[in-house]
Amino acid sequence: MAEQGSGYSGQTEVGSAASLCGRWRAPRASANQLLLMLFVELQLADILSTNHALARPGVWEANPLMAWSQAKLGAAWWVPKLAIIGLVASTAHRSRRRWPIVAMVSVSCAAVLINLAHL
Repeated sequence: MAEQGSGYSGQTEVGSAASLCGRWRAPRASANQLLLMLFVELQLADILSTNHALARPGVWEANPLMAWSQAKLGAAWWVPKLAIIGLVASTAHRSRRRWPIVAMVSVSCAAVLINLAHL
């Protein structure tokens, strides 16, 4: 009887350790999803705030790639940016590290704040 009890408790410990790992993984996945959603929303806010800021005299695009896109594509300058947003959103879940998406969210937030300062 004692052997069965100790074997059973070993299975419980393994099972509880697995469920504990599952609990720790879920918040990380949720945080990554939240960061990704925040990145996409900030990028959309950047597009809208850039359009409004550029309508004001004396305001220009500081990002040389986006300035080139605006010069070549005109009103559809945001299409390549939208493609990059889609690429990041579709591949971000493969990253095992959180810092790249945190960095992208930080830069996106700064861009939106700068645009809003020009309004």
